[in-house]
Formats: sequence, structure tokens, C-alpha cells
Amino acid sequence: MEKIALSENHWIHETARICGEVTVGCSEASGVLEKALQSADWLKARHGDLTKLTQGLDTDIAEVTQATRDARILAEAAVTKLMTGHETVQLSLASFSELISLIMSLGSHITGFAAAMEQVKRVSQSIDSIARTTNMLALNAAIEAEKAGAAGQTFAVVAAEVKKLAHDTRRAAVEITGTVNSLSHEAAKFVEQIEEGVSTSGAAQEQFSSLQELIYGVSDVVAKVGDHNREIADSTAQIHHGLVNSQKVRDAVAVANGEMFAAVVSAHSQIGGLEMQANQMFDHIVHSGLSKRDTEFVERARQEAKKLEALTEAAISDGTLTLEALFDTDLRPVAGSNPPRFTTNLTSWAERNWQPLLETVKHSNAEEILSVVCTSREGFLPVHLKEFSRTPTGDIAHDTKYCRNGRVLLEGIDIPAKASDQDYMMAVYRHEGDGQTYKVVRNVYVPLRINGRRWGDFELAYVV
Repeated sequence: MEKIALSENHWIHETARICGEVTVGCSEASGVLEKALQSADWLKARHGDLTKLTQGLDTDIAEVTQATRDARILAEAAVTKLMTGHETVQLSLASFSELISLIMSLGSHITGFAAAMEQVKRVSQSIDSIARTTNMLALNAAIEAEKAGAAGQTFAVVAAEVKKLAHDTRRAAVEITGTVNSLSHEAAKFVEQIEEGVSTSGAAQEQFSSLQELIYGVSDVVAKVGDHNREIADSTAQIHHGLVNSQKVRDAVAVANGEMFAAVVSAHSQIGGLEMQANQMFDHIVHSGLSKRDTEFVERARQEAKKLEALTEAAISDGTLTLEALFDTDLRPVAGSNPPRFTTNLTSWAERNWQPLLETVKHSNAEEILSVVCTSREGFLPVHLKEFSRTPTGDIAHDTKYCRNGRVLLEGIDIPAKASDQDYMMAVYRHEGDGQTYKVVRNVYVPLRINGRRWGDFELAYVV
């Protein structure tokens, strides 16, 4: 297209300016819609996750409800059994009390028996004393009968029998005393054991009473647990009902979100088409020469592109660079890069020879020129400005913004620019920045042809 020769006209320049602003506005609107699309897509994914979580929660609540019902049934059965045990303990306690009374009565009888044995022992000792005395009298009578001679024979016989009776009586008394002593000893031991049994039985009776109170307390606690389980079951049933209702709301939200997502997709597609048309219009306006300010950046980009072409062709001519290295498309990943970065056989030479030229262009108008770079037809950036060639830190926002050398960037307006055969192409696009915030810039794509072969483009991004 030949540029139209027009005199200075405020309205023409204002129209060109507005056209550029419209293109910028379309690009910004496209960016906003793209964020809205990402948000809608994120919301859709989160809604799906929420639905899954709610369904899982509903399942868990159903299981809790069933378990609570089972626990309530078990609690009621436990209360029944505990109350039965309580009654049994009461009966056992009454029987045990009667048994203790009998044992205590037996102890009293044994104590009386021991007293009777003591009395028998004393009587036996008296008999023994009498037998000793009788024996002494029989001995004296025998002596006197011996003195009386024949007249005392009959009396001697009686004395002998009395002595024998006294001897037998004493022996029986001794045996009775021994037996009574044994009985008294055994009775004393038995009384001691009965006293211990009574003491132990008293402690057992107290333990039975404590057990009775404990069973009653446990029964009360289990009954309260059953009541709480019933309340839990009622609450979980209400939660389940609420989840069912909330699912209906979520389904309605999902439908609305789906419609919104589809609408945003459609709007994004339409604004993308409008952005492309606005870029074409902007490109035509600049080519027509109606936008003087943009033309200045175009001319600067074309001049610098020619310098870069001449520099590269001279290197190929003197052998410091080969065509194979220049057009190398074997992208080798740079370890530890996020976003991914690559290197080729051109990278080292471009850093030494292209980067100084790019830096000179940038610093000639640092306020308006944002970026100067060479990109291959595949979107590969073998080198970038030093500002955007920093050492990666691992922080995705930092590395996205400042580690752009070696990146592959081919999207949106880049695609038609790489396919264009014009002497240059104008575009407005959203500069990636840190991946979260974007800056809308104007960009000049000037084809780079080395020895007549298209390598890629010299790009100059600026703001006015």
C-alpha cells in the first residue's frame, strides 16, 4: 500500500489515535473475558469438587445415622440388662444379709459352746481333785486295815476297790480334761474364723452396696447416652435433609454457571475475533501513514532489523556463525526452568551479538519501549534483554516475568504475524508480565530475512 500524502489534520490524527485506543480496549476486554473464563472454569471445577465432597458427607452422615440408631438400640438393651442385674444384686444383697445374720448367730452359739466347755473343764478338774483325795483316803484305809490284822481284811478289800475307783475316776477326769481342752481350742479357732468371716462378709456387703450404686449409675449414664444418640440421629436426619435441599441449590447453580460459562466462551470468542479485526484495522491505519506516532516506532524497528540482518549475514560470511546453527530447531530444555526454557546452537552466539543491539534500542527510549526481541517463526526467543534474562529463583511469578530468554511464545496475534509476508505488521497484545497481571502494549513485527531466507521477526513492543 502506498502511504496517502495528507497535510497535517487534527481529525485524521485523532481518528488514528482513537483507532489505536479501540484496539487497546479490545485487547483489554479480551484479557478481562479470559480471566472471567478462567474464573468460571475454576468455579465449575470447584463446584464439581464441592458436589463430590457433599455426596461423600451425605454418605458419611447416613452411616453415622445408622450407627447412632444401632448404638441407641444397644444402649436400650444395655439399660435393660443393667436393670436386671440391679434387681439381681438387690436380691443377692438381701440373701447375703440373711447369711451374715446366720453366721453371726452361729458365732454366738459357738461362743456359748466354748463357755460350756470351760465349765466342763472346771468340773473335770474338780473330779480329778476329788479322785486324788479319795485315792489318798483309800491308801490310808488300806494302811489302817493292815494294822487291824484279820479283823480289817474286809475293810481292806473295800479300801482297795475305793482306790481303784478313785484311780479310774481320775483317769476319766484326765481324759475328759484333754478332750475338753481340744474342743475348747478348736472352738476358739472356729470362733476366730467366724469373726473373720463376719468381718469379710461385712466388707463384701459394703462392696455389694457400692456395686449396686455403680450399676444404678451406669444404667443412668447408658440411658442418657441412648437419649443423646436419639438426638444425634434426629440432628443427622435434619442435616441430611439440608444437604438434599442444598444439592438442589447447587444443581441450579451448576446450570446457571454452565450457561454463564458458555456465554463467556462465546463472548471471549467474539471479542477475540473483534480483537483480531481491530488489530487488522490498526495495522491498516499505520500502513496508511495516518498514525504518525506509531509510524515513528515502525521506522525505528525497520532500521534496527536491517542492522541485525547485516550483522548476522556478516557473521555467516566470516564463518563465526553457520546457517545450520541459525536455523537450528532442536530445542533442548534448560533444567530447572518453570516456565520451560530451551537452548539451541544459536543461543550462545545470539547472547554475544544480538543482545547488545537489543539493549541499545531499549535504552534509547526506555520510558516508552517495553521490550525488544528476536523471535523465530516457531516463537522461540534465543535471547532477550538483560532485564528479562535473570537467573531463575523458583518463584513462578518472578521467573515468568524476568526469565523470558529461551521461552517459546506463539499464541494469539503471533500466529498471523509469523505467517504474514508484509514488510511489517502492527498489533496490540497483552504482555504476559508475571502471569497474573498484564500490560497492553503495541507491537511492531518486522520480518528478519537472512540471505533471503525468513528466520523470524524483529519485535519492538511499546506504549504511547
